[in-house]
Amino acid sequence: MKRIDDKIKEIEKKDKSNRWLFYGIIVIIIGFLYFASTTKKTIDEQKGTIAEQLETIENQLEVEKGLSQQLEDSINELNRSLKPDEYWDHIRAENTVEGYIGFITNDWGIDKSAFLTKAYNRLMDNNPDTKADGYEGWLFVGLKNIANEYTSGKSNGEKIIKIVYRDGNDDNITHSEPKVGDVVQLVSKRNRITYSRKDKVSKRNYRNEQGFRNKTKAIVVDVHPDPNTAEFYVQLKYY
Repeated sequence: MKRIDDKIKEIEKKDKSNRWLFYGIIVIIIGFLYFASTTKKTIDEQKGTIAEQLETIENQLEVEKGLSQQLEDSINELNRSLKPDEYWDHIRAENTVEGYIGFITNDWGIDKSAFLTKAYNRLMDNNPDTKADGYEGWLFVGLKNIANEYTSGKSNGEKIIKIVYRDGNDDNITHSEPKVGDVVQLVSKRNRITYSRKDKVSKRNYRNEQGFRNKTKAIVVDVHPDPNTAEFYVQLKYY
């Protein structure tokens, strides 16, 4: 009888252990299902947020595209409405070196052909009463050897200017020998001192107060290959 009781107790004990194990498995399953549902909810919410953000970005792009088109249309309308003679009258009234150089080099879709020669003439004018408002000075820009071969910039390869416009020439003239009438741009990383004299005699005494500023443009009004050295100088009108 005792043996049977022991067996019954042993069975009850195992049954109790199995039940706790079963309950534990149920709890784990419930926890996993809760985690899965919560994770899915979070993912769904994130998907919704991302979708909203994408929609906002797309709307912003459409707005910017519309504004860009409006700006382009406005510029085209301005170009159509601004007559060449009115544009020239405006530049002539200002009478500045910067204005004339801009008139020559800017490409705004306006026919300037009838006034280009006048713009050049205004830049070349040296009459104190009528000349364009700006600065003037000599600047070293390159080297020219006895074989008449020109090298732009210093002997170490450092460039000082580049040619950005030459009337009637679309070739690769960027670092060719400057000519009178060329529009050039300063490319060195610092402003350049210009001089009122083209030779080296007492050069420090002939510095101009206003130098040629970095990235600005100028027109070549004279050139001077120094006969005693290989140095090549240009006389510029700049702003």
